[in-house]
Order: sequence, then structure tokens, then C-alpha cells
Amino acid sequence: MRKFAVCIRGKNFLVKREDTTRKESFWAARYVEAPDMSSATEKTMALLKSEIDLPVINKDSDPPEASVHEVSEVYFFEDTMLVEGRTMPVEGFVWDEIEEEDEPVNVSGALGGIVSEVKLKDLHIHSIFIHFTNALYPVAFFFIVLFLITGEESFDKTYFYIMVLATLSVPFSYASGVVEWRRRYQGAMIDIFFKKFRVGVVVFILGSAATLWRYLSPEVLDGGGLKAALFVLLNLLILPPIVYLGHVGGKIVYEGLEEKVRSGSGGLL
Repeated sequence: MRKFAVCIRGKNFLVKREDTTRKESFWAARYVEAPDMSSATEKTMALLKSEIDLPVINKDSDPPEASVHEVSEVYFFEDTMLVEGRTMPVEGFVWDEIEEEDEPVNVSGALGGIVSEVKLKDLHIHSIFIHFTNALYPVAFFFIVLFLITGEESFDKTYFYIMVLATLSVPFSYASGVVEWRRRYQGAMIDIFFKKFRVGVVVFILGSAATLWRYLSPEVLDGGGLKAALFVLLNLLILPPIVYLGHVGGKIVYEGLEEKVRSGSGGLL
């Protein structure tokens, strides 16, 4: 079994202490043994759920939240855990009064209306970017096939322009994914996100290589041969990671991962 250090941040817990009832937040650090990061997170959440000894009386309309602040693999357990320069005990909970983390933005006029509108709506920016990018690479490959079949030069040029657009859009897709991960999933450090990030880098490297090759050698597909075959293979290799990214994205969205992250795969309550 592997060893993990897990730090959990709990927020919006309405707790009752003797004659006082107030909302509080907490930090909790634990060392656990588990086969992977996801299992370590689930195990830690289950431990914390059983260890909370204060009455938590939130209403269903205003539930408490518990999310993974940090998880990492370690070689051995210690008596304390260092989290962002702060030494945390690995038993019990470090409670504090909940504080408002986001200061109100002071804007006025038309700009203020736009900001308010954006705040009210979840625009799913990453979904917009990633669908755009993921669609371009298969379409570009389709134009390679058309060029090989017909020899029409316009198909080859269209392929190149689409590849330029696709490759330039990857950093925006990647950046929007990181923002969405931190905002919607509290930056949870679990395997599925690490896999998505790594495969995204692979797509960028392969797409950039194919685009640069075509730019430096515009005649690469002319006349066939080994060089043309390798170029086609390079473009073909972009498609499996694109499909995988779509599959992983579907798992994140449609299997309720956001709620699982917020509640720790079942929650603390």
C-alpha cells in the first residue's frame, strides 16, 4: 500500500458549542495508506466524518462543504504535516470562524452590469474552448485524407490553416481547464485531473510538431514516400489522446465529480 498525506478544508459548518451556534471552517490533516490518490481522499473523508464530535446543524438549503486542499504521496508518516508553511496536527480538527474570502468588486455602470451577469451565469468557458480545439484536429486529418485521395492543393492548404488554428487554441483550452479545475473542483489533486493535464500536454506537443513540420516542409505530402507516411502517422497519433480527453471530460462532467469532490465522495455529513 502507498502512503499519502491529505489535507482537507471544511467550510460553512454551522456548529453548536454549548450556548453558541455559528458557522465555522476547519483544517484537518491525515496520513493514510491507500492504493491511489483517489482512494486516499475517500478514506480520509470517511475518517473525518466519523471523527467530528460537534453537532452540525446546517439546513439542506445551505449545506457544509468539505474539499481536498492538498494530497501528496509520502515515504513515511510524521507527527505533523506542513501545509503552505503552516504546521498542522494530524489528529483532530483546527477550527476557525468562517470568513468571507471574496471581496466585493466595486464596479459601476455598464461594466458592473456585465460583471454581475457573468457572476450569475456559469459560462463553462473550458467546455467552449476544448470542444473547439478537439474538433479541429480530426477535421484537419480529414483534409489530409482528401488531399491524398484527390491531390487537390487547396485541401493541403486547408489542413495547414486548421492545424495552425488548432495548435494556437490548445494553450487557451489548457489554461481555461486549470481555471475551471481550481474554481469548480477546488484544485483537487486526484488522478483523473493529473491524467487530463498530462494528455493535454501530449496533444500540444504532437500538434505543434505536425504544424511546424508542415510549415518548414510544405511539400511533405507530395509524392508519397516514407517522409509522407511518417507525417500522416504523426497526425494520426493526435487523434487517440483527443478521444481520451473527451472520454475523461465526460467522466468528470456526467459522473458528478464536482459533487464528489465537494463532499469527498459521499461527504462528511
